[in-house]
Amino acid sequence: MHIIHRRRGQVTVELMLILPVFMLLIFFVLEYGNIAYRTLVLNHASYEFARIASLTGVDKPSGNANRTIMVQKIDQAKRKIFGAEAERLNVQVKVETTGIDPMYKRHRHQDVIVTVIYPVRLAFPGTSWLLADAPRREGMRKIKATARMPVEKSYLSSDMK
Repeated sequence: MHIIHRRRGQVTVELMLILPVFMLLIFFVLEYGNIAYRTLVLNHASYEFARIASLTGVDKPSGNANRTIMVQKIDQAKRKIFGAEAERLNVQVKVETTGIDPMYKRHRHQDVIVTVIYPVRLAFPGTSWLLADAPRREGMRKIKATARMPVEKSYLSSDMK
């Protein structure tokens, strides 16, 4: 009888020792799921933004890519897709010349490179000290996605050599 009486609080003490570790483990798994979901959405958004820029970035046949038009079209799409969250997204657009077409006089091959940075607020307690970017007390992690796509251009018959 004395043995049972002395062990009465043992389960409670063991639970109090294990429960915080178990809960932290659960929070980390859920936070990784949250970050993975946001990363997938951001990768798809960067691809779509690059696609929009590559299709709408040239305002005249055989012309060079117009970064201003690209940024405007991406901003319109960003507001439609993300709504109020659109202001948190940082979209960078870069146009890079990759070569000259040997069949056409003035035609330059160009790629558009779209980089999207999205700060994610970590949702669960205790995960910031390992998963957050500095300063960790803010509980934010920046996710970055980049997509590259060739700029689509139409040709004029006068461009032929």
